[in-house]
Amino acid sequence: DRHTRMFYIMTLGTAREFRRAGLGSILVDRVLDMINKMPECGALYLHVITYNVGAIRLYERLGFSKVKEIEDYYSINNVNHNCYLYARYFHGNRGHKTIYDVMYDFATSILKNVLPWRN
Repeated sequence: DRHTRMFYIMTLGTAREFRRAGLGSILVDRVLDMINKMPECGALYLHVITYNVGAIRLYERLGFSKVKEIEDYYSINNVNHNCYLYARYFHGNRGHKTIYDVMYDFATSILKNVLPWRN
């Protein structure tokens, strides 16, 4: 198998007063730059709590796809919360995606460039 490595973002957060300033994108972009230089790395994974809509939008905008929902992944103040597992694949690895998913992502990326007002 040519993809012998993967990356995992364990924690990514910013203080409330620094949110929406692009810091999360910058940090993920640094990881993406590292991965793009490592052809043996086939995937980048992360978990996000299901109610963190801002983070979910960020990850999807950065090309991550939702793989599945995991029940009771987080326990915060003795209350369990579900999370989503997100992934982004590299260097020819399609991971959980079907050919339909790959074609849809390709068409969507083309449309985003042709119709920039849709972003």
